[in-house]
Amino acid sequence: MRTVALGLMLVLTFATCESAEPETGTVCVAARALDPFRGQVVPPTGEVNSGGLQVKIDKRPAVPWPQRESLKIDGLDLKERHLLAVVDAHGKSVESLWFRFVDYKSRHLCMSYDGYQGIALDEDGKHRPWCRCKYAD
Repeated sequence: MRTVALGLMLVLTFATCESAEPETGTVCVAARALDPFRGQVVPPTGEVNSGGLQVKIDKRPAVPWPQRESLKIDGLDLKERHLLAVVDAHGKSVESLWFRFVDYKSRHLCMSYDGYQGIALDEDGKHRPWCRCKYAD
């Protein structure tokens, strides 16, 4: 009886430790060279113009739009609602949307932006070749 109680206590201790760490998700922002604006010609060398656009999630600082490499924004709580915004060079919001990871089948999302169609947010994977973030799992 004592062994069973000790075993149960160990199981509960490990379960509590694991649930204390929040699971996190990732948003991969497609690089402008991989997902150019409609009609934009991307030169084989040189800078790709993003018009000074930046990406912002929640209260994190705005980050310049990635030019040639996808940008991975990680550490996003899976249980929280997040505000994803495209901001201009002056920090003013161009477009934004609220999202929750529970609305998607994956904890790795792909974000792209087109001035015509707006923000696109979907599960990252083989159907989103313009998102090229690497994941540990």
